[in-house]
Amino acid sequence: MAEYSSVEALIESEVASAGRSVHLECSRDTVRRARAAVEAVQGNRRGAYFLESDGGFDRDTVESYLRFFGRISGSGRKDVAAALAHFGLENCARTLVSKLTAERKALLGFARMSLFEPEICFCERPLLELGPEARSWVLSWIADRTDAGTVFVTAGQPLREALLMPGVAFWEEEGRIFSADLGSDAGAADGAGESAETDLLGDDEVRICKIAVKAGEATLLLDPREIDFVESANRVNYASVRGELYPTALTMDELEETLARYGFFRCHRSYIVNMQKVSRVERYTRNTFNLVLSDAAHTSLPLSKGRAEEMRERFRRK
Repeated sequence: MAEYSSVEALIESEVASAGRSVHLECSRDTVRRARAAVEAVQGNRRGAYFLESDGGFDRDTVESYLRFFGRISGSGRKDVAAALAHFGLENCARTLVSKLTAERKALLGFARMSLFEPEICFCERPLLELGPEARSWVLSWIADRTDAGTVFVTAGQPLREALLMPGVAFWEEEGRIFSADLGSDAGAADGAGESAETDLLGDDEVRICKIAVKAGEATLLLDPREIDFVESANRVNYASVRGELYPTALTMDELEETLARYGFFRCHRSYIVNMQKVSRVERYTRNTFNLVLSDAAHTSLPLSKGRAEEMRERFRRK
């Protein structure tokens, strides 16, 4: 598992030396330092920056704002029109920037960056304000630019969002940076986990399965059908139920083995998903897949390249 002593060391090794995109769950101070590190290694490459503090020019309309940056970047009217279309801004092209929702302001920021066809791009919490459809537009643009050779550095988002983007995901703990490409027991608690399955009547009878999780000082026993997905983050495993995360002492291997018979699938080293809750599969590049759930938040989970074919075979309709 890759480990770095600082975000500066991460950027120098992964971005400057290896030319890889990195996506980092970290503190606000580390976001600031990550941006400075990207600026330091940018050199002569075309750069673009997406910051939470970006607000646009309030007195401009969406279209005039993009045309201004189009002139700076050398883009023509067709490029501006394409940016408006890709990011779903056509129907508010004449709206003042000051009147935009937070989501549309975020989309405007990505539309602006797209005009420059950047070679290196820094984004601060890029998916924060985006709903499911807007998130899909942004992820597809990031995927297209990655295929074209752009190196992305994103910072400040939850690890789950970092894993959705092409590149390598990392997380910060006590100032050190760790790769999210964990082993098969990712996030396992020390020692053996609590028993996940109780055999009440013998091997030939009904088997009752409950997943033990913590809720404050209490221990809850969850029916697998209640669980949307299992997430491993920062060395702790969580079961997600209706938007709430509950820690469990069970390892990912134990959870995978137990939940497989209930229609769950290990879609990524750090995720086990209830396939009954998957509404669609999104593909952004040849090797980048996301699973979108049917929960209220339309949660997106990463589907790793190596597991996509396995999932296709296992759940193929007969």
